[in-house]
Amino acid sequence: MKQTKKIMRRRLILLFLIFAEMVLIFFFSSQNADDSGKISGNLMEVVAGVTVKDFEQKPPSEREKIINIWHPYLRKAAHMTEFGVLGGTVFLFLLTWRGRIWWRYCAAVAWTFVYACTDEWHQKLADGRVPHFKDVLIDTSGAVIACALVLAVLLVMKWRRVWSKRPPKLTCYRIPCERDDLHLRLAVAADLHDCDGEATLEILRREAPDLILIPGDLTDDEGLRDADGACYGFLRACAQIAPTYYSLGNHEIACYHKGNPWRHPTPIPLTDEIRARITDTGAVLLENDSVAHGALRIGGLTSGINGKRNAPDGEALQRFSEEEGYRVLLCHHPEYFVPYIRKTDVELTVCGHAHGGQWRLFGRGVYAPGQGIFPKYTAGVLENRCVISRGLGTHTRIPRIFNRPELVIVCLGSETATN
Repeated sequence: MKQTKKIMRRRLILLFLIFAEMVLIFFFSSQNADDSGKISGNLMEVVAGVTVKDFEQKPPSEREKIINIWHPYLRKAAHMTEFGVLGGTVFLFLLTWRGRIWWRYCAAVAWTFVYACTDEWHQKLADGRVPHFKDVLIDTSGAVIACALVLAVLLVMKWRRVWSKRPPKLTCYRIPCERDDLHLRLAVAADLHDCDGEATLEILRREAPDLILIPGDLTDDEGLRDADGACYGFLRACAQIAPTYYSLGNHEIACYHKGNPWRHPTPIPLTDEIRARITDTGAVLLENDSVAHGALRIGGLTSGINGKRNAPDGEALQRFSEEEGYRVLLCHHPEYFVPYIRKTDVELTVCGHAHGGQWRLFGRGVYAPGQGIFPKYTAGVLENRCVISRGLGTHTRIPRIFNRPELVIVCLGSETATN
């Protein structure tokens, strides 16, 4: 019953928007040629003032020439936009019923075409305006584009729902080691971002790794402050499977763009209360320090984002590189490896952060924070010294495309690896 009322309310709202848009189009079509041209001409002056350099300083004749060149295109674009909004709204209205989506797409475009024909006939009644069938086609093309955009958004949302239900992919890498006493399987669980971790835990229980490494972005600063946050349950479950080590990414230290992509945030240090909660789970928190685990020395390099600066703590990295044992470094940012870590004696670094490039095309990521468009370091192994995970979750509404979340198993010193 509640769902039915919700659908009826949505239909009424969309019907009102359709009617309002038709009235608006009717109003503009009722204007004579002089009034219509005056409105679009004034709008063209505003657009030219923004887009043309030093437009206001140009001679009147040159300004008039620029306006006359672009004025027809602006009018056609305005008509496409009007009918695009109308067609998209009709499409959304038809989508409130079940049925084949392509039939509803065609019905929305057809409705817009019919209304565009009546609109051209209506313009014939206004002084100085002449109907043209090509204008009908231009108006209809706006609906075709708008309905296609609505359809694309719906497909992306469906893709996101489907992929969010799929368990992570298990990826295994073998890293050669000169030491004969090291035959370990290390699980890398990066970038969960407070997503459902049950499927990951099932894989971890089945694989039974020797260690679980979490190189940051398990949650964000708000999740850490919540005493009942899902991150603590995940850490507790991991610690029951194998010794678990956790370092901090940019989200845990509050250096992320929450609702403001232009913001350059300053890190917020963890409180002793949060550190105590993490310790109570059985996991080991590594904040620019390290601990011994048998023949291994495991270190954590906290994200170094601070305002516009993004670089690790050089002293902490140098200190760790001088430790004894086979050094395994949890470092959230893969872009730190080449300029900072490669020149040290650290044997193995595990990273996340890049989310596999979010969209993967022809085996390459499209975008990664800190690396930009078509980044180099989004997944795989670099020089047998740096393992990059695509991550387990996401913190954005932009879906992963051809980029399934993954849990990485690193077979250290082993001759074989199960894929």
